[in-house]
Amino acid sequence: MAKTATMFFFAAATLTAVSCKKYLSPAPLSTIDPSVAFSNIPNAKAAVMGAYLSMSGDFGYGIRVSYYYAYDDDCIMGGGSALSSARHEEAHYTLSAANTDIVNTFNQFYAGIERANNCIYYIPKMPAYTSGSSADKAELSRLVGEALVIRAQLYFELVRIWGDVPAQWVPSSFVPDLFLGRTNRDTIYNRILADLAIAKPLMPWRTETTQDERFTKGTAAALRAKIALFAGGYSLRQSGGMQRPTNYLDYYKIAKAETDTLISRRDQHTLFAGGYKSFWRDVVDAHKAVDPQGELIMQVAMANGTNSDSKIGAQNGTKINGVGGALGNMLPTYFYQFDSTDVRRDVTFVAFEVVRDIYGRGHASNSIYDGKFRRDWITNPSYYMSSGATTGTNPVTNTPASNTAIQNFQLNWPLIRFSDVLLMNAEADNEINNGPSANAIAYFKEVSQRGHGGNAALVPAVPTDKSGFFKLLVRERGLEFGGEGIRKFDLVRWNLLGTALAETKTALQAFAAGTALPAPSYMAPPPAYTMTANLPQFMFFYQNAVAFDGQIWANSFYVPTPATAPIDVTVTPQAPLSTANNRVAWFKNANITTTYVNYIGFGFVTGKSELYPLPQASMDANYNLKPQNPSY
Repeated sequence: MAKTATMFFFAAATLTAVSCKKYLSPAPLSTIDPSVAFSNIPNAKAAVMGAYLSMSGDFGYGIRVSYYYAYDDDCIMGGGSALSSARHEEAHYTLSAANTDIVNTFNQFYAGIERANNCIYYIPKMPAYTSGSSADKAELSRLVGEALVIRAQLYFELVRIWGDVPAQWVPSSFVPDLFLGRTNRDTIYNRILADLAIAKPLMPWRTETTQDERFTKGTAAALRAKIALFAGGYSLRQSGGMQRPTNYLDYYKIAKAETDTLISRRDQHTLFAGGYKSFWRDVVDAHKAVDPQGELIMQVAMANGTNSDSKIGAQNGTKINGVGGALGNMLPTYFYQFDSTDVRRDVTFVAFEVVRDIYGRGHASNSIYDGKFRRDWITNPSYYMSSGATTGTNPVTNTPASNTAIQNFQLNWPLIRFSDVLLMNAEADNEINNGPSANAIAYFKEVSQRGHGGNAALVPAVPTDKSGFFKLLVRERGLEFGGEGIRKFDLVRWNLLGTALAETKTALQAFAAGTALPAPSYMAPPPAYTMTANLPQFMFFYQNAVAFDGQIWANSFYVPTPATAPIDVTVTPQAPLSTANNRVAWFKNANITTTYVNYIGFGFVTGKSELYPLPQASMDANYNLKPQNPSY
């Protein structure tokens, strides 16, 4: 901190008009005096790119914040069946203040706040900010708006992970005592909500500028709505217990107003027209910086190199040739929250692995992985059939086998999609009006209809009472955002995390025993045919079926296993599938042991685990950073 009091870190990268990836790729960090950093517009742009950079990499949204910190919940078991490392502690709620991961994230985000503070303070003092050309003034105003959004996102993340944290709004060189105490989260929330209101008019709409991963007016509005729901939601307080502010409806009204504005501008942001599956395969996993409809309202750009790259898709997603995949264990009880016609199920889940680079091998229900970020969909460039890879060739394409050693795929991390805007609006509407309006119901149906391949007849019935509609939204947000690091924090702000973890354990025990799955109390129940004892004990798969898109299964997930093994359509002459090589345990699965079930939320304690402990190294360095979070 003493160094940053007189010197300013910024990314010495030349901006291009293509994407933030291009900005961040060269990005060596330099120590530059503010008089140099803000001497001209290119340097000011580079300084803001340095603030963007603080969100990427291993200790940002490259893997820790996006994945390690976001589970366990009622959908995914994070970290695997172990308690031996930092990421297992984070996932299973056995975290201690000495955990080395969390101090790195804490420090990185505060470094980003310092960078943003410098931009917010110095850019308006540049002569061109007030007296430059119209283009120069517009660009500098946008840079200030972007810095305000970045700072808001970093404080938002710090608050929802750690609660009350130190808050500094000016460069460190102007702070007489850098040993700051903790600031009440309500104060921080109110400040960043105000900052985002300031940022919006400073920034262009998506189509009014070069389209890339930089933040826009739509980003500021969407983030303001999201933060408002958290500010009005429950959180663990130092005074004890989960509480929400008495004026929580004021925050819901902010969320409603911001999402109303976004929904009125469908020319700027709406659902991706190509459908749910194509959005993930052909936009996110294809390294597209933007999509034509602007569904990706806010994302973290990744670039080459550990400090600015992402391990998403390598440590989770598809397992290929024995490597990768196993970080996110998708719970079979979550699988059966989806009805049989919901196309989101087979995007969200990968119930198979790829062998010999092309063929699928089915997985038992205790080893399903998340599927939105999957190596076999990654293109532009492809890390799947890359040259210089492991020995051997693909038997179908005669190309080199996939490079299983690659850890960084440069996949951007989505923070807010337009479907979130629709569901946030519906939630705020329901809360404010004590029941859903026609618009709220329509927005739910829009998201669900896309999830059902565009078929309106497949959308489930919608309750019209407040409690019923809220529970429907709790379920729908789980279906829509699985594997996106959203669910756990939603459950916290609803004060439902402990309930969800406990009921998930009970449901998993029923699944393992082969008895009917209990309906959850905290959300709308799934279809009745997914909660019976008539699910298949075994699933057959075609041994040599092409694995792309998972079309390898020979029997239904929703009816009992056939008495006679299905015919193997991949061999000639056709023959019954081998029970030894083509069958995996599914329902009534002995592999879902008591030990497996106990790992879900293993150390969770209500009134403690909703927050992480403040890093011990930070508390040791700052004598004012106290008290520690409850029960740590």
